[in-house]
Amino acid sequence: MASRSTRFSCAVGTALVVALSAACAPAAFAAESRSPFAQTAEPLPLSQAAFVDLLPFAHENPTHDLDQVQALAEQRVAEEAARAAAERSNKRLDYDPALIAAIGNQLNGGHAICCPAYACAYGDAILTRQANGHEAYGCGCCTWPRWGGGNSSFRSLGSDTALLREAYDEIAAGMPTVIHVSGPYGEHWICLMGYQNVQDPDNLTLDNFLALDPANGEEHVASYRYALYGDSCQHVSDLR
Repeated sequence: MASRSTRFSCAVGTALVVALSAACAPAAFAAESRSPFAQTAEPLPLSQAAFVDLLPFAHENPTHDLDQVQALAEQRVAEEAARAAAERSNKRLDYDPALIAAIGNQLNGGHAICCPAYACAYGDAILTRQANGHEAYGCGCCTWPRWGGGNSSFRSLGSDTALLREAYDEIAAGMPTVIHVSGPYGEHWICLMGYQNVQDPDNLTLDNFLALDPANGEEHVASYRYALYGDSCQHVSDLR
């Protein structure tokens, strides 16, 4: 019959193999799809941080038996699954409000037609943690540098459904987007930087998105005074 120490070694080995295999999985998972809705049938992997949590348990508590070690591994997997499930429905990209204030806005800057340039500047502030003046993107006629640009043409997805699904996938991957909307003063551009209350990523509205508004530099639910413009135009960052 196997000794207690032998059974513990097997237990630790089993838990660490499970953890190590799962810790290596996110890279392959990300390569297959950037959307967190893409794979839900398989159990979500254990993060590297959770794997590290198992190490002191394995080395400092040799009296724990197989059931206890396996229970800890299963708990870590369940915690990861709960976190990922929450992020599929709600995600907000962090930003420094001081950078947004430094960039300014249309209301304070007096640039009535520079909303796309301000929106791109907000997006880059999220991605690079730097404040670029809106003029870097083309004051009066946005040329979309680092946002699919080189000219002043708009990028259309062909349908509003495709636009919103792409916005969801980009934000899920940590990337803000800039979209064309209509509002109380006509056409406008805003920077999407979060989503909320998502049940189906193929059935979204502006109610599901958070935005930084170049009109005033404030964060709002995107639908607070805007609707999609109707040309399905959206720009995404070249930074990858």
